[in-house]
Amino acid sequence: MNPGVVFFIPPVVGALIGYSTNVLAIRMLFRPLREIRIFGIRLPFTPGILPKQRHRLAESIGGMVERELITPEIIRRRLANRDVREKVKLTISLFTGKILEKRPSELLEGNEEKLSEMINGAAEKMYPSFASALISFLHRDEIRRELESKGRVFLKSIILKLNVFQRFFISAAQYDATLEQKMPEIIDELTENSANLLQDEKVKNMFVKAVTAEFNRMIGEQNKNIGGLFNINENSKEKLDEFLFTKLMVSADGQIENILASINIKSLVVDRIDSLDMVKVERIILDIMSDQFKWVEIFGGILGFLIGMFQSGLNQLLR
Repeated sequence: MNPGVVFFIPPVVGALIGYSTNVLAIRMLFRPLREIRIFGIRLPFTPGILPKQRHRLAESIGGMVERELITPEIIRRRLANRDVREKVKLTISLFTGKILEKRPSELLEGNEEKLSEMINGAAEKMYPSFASALISFLHRDEIRRELESKGRVFLKSIILKLNVFQRFFISAAQYDATLEQKMPEIIDELTENSANLLQDEKVKNMFVKAVTAEFNRMIGEQNKNIGGLFNINENSKEKLDEFLFTKLMVSADGQIENILASINIKSLVVDRIDSLDMVKVERIILDIMSDQFKWVEIFGGILGFLIGMFQSGLNQLLR
């Protein structure tokens, strides 16, 4: 056989072996996706490295993201960035602008039933306090005196509407004097009856229904937008936006640790990586690192070729 051909056979074979082994090694990062068993014995290197170590890899990435990428300090620095703050201000301004341009009925459109339920519940919870406050108001000394005074005035006006004979009969029997003297007792009885009436379940239900109906009517008949309803001009809107921005940033700064703890970044990343389809992961990684993997394969061929050249040279020296 031609000595030149004999000399170049090992380098060519070495190049093919080096290239093929590197191609196979890269392929074995992803494949097979599941373990392969023959007669109950699992074949080595099945499943592939990434499918087999996916959970450990996910935990490692999740821990790194939690420790190094999404930390309270990094988020605070990001929130302190001027561009971020301007974008937050713009977002708040656009949001409040849209809200202020709407009428109450438009703002609540589609949620009328839910709103009625909320108002009904709020009125029901408020009623005991309202009834208690009204009863306390009626029992105040100055109110009782005022009621007695108004009661006497009302009594006199009723008597004046009677004819002469009726007035004479009442005066002769001193009914008017008796009623006037009994006015404190009448007011006491009226107050007590009012308190009992307010504590009646039927009265409570009537009050709740009336409040709900009146609130719904007010919202439905209101033609002004929110801005006009609350008399919010451009200057007032700027102050409102600034107030909301300040409160939002302060609240966000104080709650970053709690928010991150409740989200649990590591668990979120781990769950997301574990749920990914390995075929899709393989395609993504190959798309990103195709050039690098190609050079790894070529380098394997070059290394195999050099080893083959060394072997051929060594064989020539030993002859």
